[in-house]
Amino acid sequence: MYFKKIVYLSFFIFLYLLFSCNKEENRFRKQINNRDVEVQLEQFSDSLFKLKLLVNDSLNSTWPLKYPVYKFDYGDITGNGTAIAVGVIKPTRFDPKPDKRLFLFKITDDYYIRPLWMGSRVGQPLEDFRIINSHKPALIRTIEREQDETYLVAEYKWRGFGLEFMHYIQREISMKEAQKLLQNK
Repeated sequence: MYFKKIVYLSFFIFLYLLFSCNKEENRFRKQINNRDVEVQLEQFSDSLFKLKLLVNDSLNSTWPLKYPVYKFDYGDITGNGTAIAVGVIKPTRFDPKPDKRLFLFKITDDYYIRPLWMGSRVGQPLEDFRIINSHKPALIRTIEREQDETYLVAEYKWRGFGLEFMHYIQREISMKEAQKLLQNK
């Protein structure tokens, strides 16, 4: 029975990755200190990805991600530069079941990718997220799974070394309602 669950989960993750991450959404370009900077999320296998930082079209830095990736976004969440948000599926020390997690990376002044926050959890189990760039600094909006299998939408802001909960947008709603709220600016 356990083996069937593992196979089913693996198949679901494969399908999710296949249809959720297209090539155009897995890169962004930006001018930083008069240099053309491009960040790319490159996939090598179903569970091996790499963040690549190109400066003036030359490879400057990479960061391997040894987990399936379900989401890639970016924004100025710290108030002093672009952060890269990557949703990964992985177990943690205190939660051995593979689940969705949020990793945040920064681009250093000398143009390297470095971890900013390797989050194991937000308030509830994470389903999806989005960077809200219309706010300065940008916010992180999440869909989280409630204990009764309904969903909530919450917003977080960067606070020194991690995310600080700001407020719930709505709780105890369906996934369809949560997805609509996730896209609202």
